[in-house]
Amino acid sequence: MKTKWKATALKMGELYVEKSSLTYQKDIGEHLWIPMWATALSEGGYNVLIDTGIHDLKWVEDNIGPCRQQFDETIVEALKRGVGWSPEDVDIVINTHLHYDHSGNNKVFKNARFVVQKKEWEAAQNPIPCQDSIYFKELFDAKAVNYFNLSFVDGEEEIVPGIKVFLTPGHSEGHQSVLVNTEEGILCVAGDVSNLLENIYENVPAGILTCTKEIYGSMEEVRKRAEFILPGHEYLIKKYQSSNFPSIKKSANV
Repeated sequence: MKTKWKATALKMGELYVEKSSLTYQKDIGEHLWIPMWATALSEGGYNVLIDTGIHDLKWVEDNIGPCRQQFDETIVEALKRGVGWSPEDVDIVINTHLHYDHSGNNKVFKNARFVVQKKEWEAAQNPIPCQDSIYFKELFDAKAVNYFNLSFVDGEEEIVPGIKVFLTPGHSEGHQSVLVNTEEGILCVAGDVSNLLENIYENVPAGILTCTKEIYGSMEEVRKRAEFILPGHEYLIKKYQSSNFPSIKKSANV
């Protein structure tokens, strides 16, 4: 991993959730606003985007729950302000998984190659009942993404020099996280294997799961492989943050 990338956190809005949906069997009845993060990877020879946010604020409010989004948290404006890109500039989109808040704007990126785990693609076609409402096929089907723009991976794979994906199942069947070689060290853009820093620091699984046993193993793989982490919904991350991401070494309770 010699190529050094710059990672920029792009805020895609906020969801109002019960915290127990993020921390398994904890914090029942406690509610909070959580951000949705996409991540732009630049300065490594390609324009790479990890996850694409939500497609429509009203759809989320009508089908999922309370949501809010500022103008600079829409995908086009966030890319413009965060890294100076238009959607046409994006070469590669990596979906950590295909839930509505991670694949919502896939259709915007007409020039991009999409990297998805084969296992996730197959699971998304026929989700288990408790996850059916958070997969919205119109966001990632043939109408959204040209099938020939899809690159299915099977486990661990280097996408371009300095960017590697690896399987981290448990939150979804084919969830993947992304290792990024940065000037500060190896950053894991975790997706929802770690919704919050609390998950990875205290070894608490997410509340939305396909397999509890798998997510414990996935969190341990993240700890082994990375020095820093950008969780999928951590509220301590700042909009457009591009350095000083939280250290994994604080996982003292594991």
